[in-house]
Amino acid sequence: MMKRETFNLEMPKVGIIKGVLAKDIEVVGEKVVNLRTCARPYRNMYSASQLRTIKLVAEEYGSGKVHLSPRHNLEIPEVRQKDLDRALRELYIAGLFPGGAGTSVRNIFTCPDWCSSSVRPVQEIGMMVSHNFGDRDMPNKVTISFAGCLNGCSRPYNTDIGIVAMAEVVVDGNVCKEGCRACMESCPFDAVEVVDGRVRVTEGCQYCGRCLNACEYGVLKKGRTGFRVLIGGKEGSTVRFGVEYMRWVDDFEVLEIIDRVLRNYQEKAALRPGSTRKRERLSEVIERLGMEAFMEDN
Repeated sequence: MMKRETFNLEMPKVGIIKGVLAKDIEVVGEKVVNLRTCARPYRNMYSASQLRTIKLVAEEYGSGKVHLSPRHNLEIPEVRQKDLDRALRELYIAGLFPGGAGTSVRNIFTCPDWCSSSVRPVQEIGMMVSHNFGDRDMPNKVTISFAGCLNGCSRPYNTDIGIVAMAEVVVDGNVCKEGCRACMESCPFDAVEVVDGRVRVTEGCQYCGRCLNACEYGVLKKGRTGFRVLIGGKEGSTVRFGVEYMRWVDDFEVLEIIDRVLRNYQEKAALRPGSTRKRERLSEVIERLGMEAFMEDN
């Protein structure tokens, strides 16, 4: 008879599971833990099948509650330790793994590609970053967010590394329908002018693409697209906005910049003043060294 395969995880101490980092399991008491889980590679999209599994695991092994974290990880509170290996097995089958916390590159955050405001899709490059950098050990936590437009609904402006899509606006033919000022009215930066039926995009353009969606007559066309890279933002009690490092970056340049930022952060982060254990966040290293010195390779 063929031996049946089993899913068996050794449980050594106080809820720490073999193959599961302690940072992903919060010990609540002697018999209950809170389990954090997310998809691998990291993404903030879950299938209906995965959500059904989350529901079943939370109801059968937890308290029936599920918390959606700010970076779209799922937390199942009050899982009994004696049921932890069974819960992990069911999550694993659904493509869900413990994770999303601690001093590492956390869940890669993207906005949906189907958003009407998006000027360039970001989910695919977000997956590439997740494949290459997700879970990499860091001096402190690192968050990376991608936004498909200037609106930044995925919070790229106050995250460690923020990537924002940009689109150049090209005037095609320059002659607009008489009386139509939709493009001009849609621009939040007053960077579009319509004079005598002719459209002009000024130097104040921030490449958000809103005027492209407003134009119904094909006068405005999307030109080149790329990304704006922001470094050193953070949330929390001391909010920081990322500093612009580069514009009009393409997909592979984004990967190269992220790799460089992470390597330099690993090499240059120091202990926080007065601490013997906690190391600086990325924003703190940049504030101490300056962007130019931080980005210089050793």
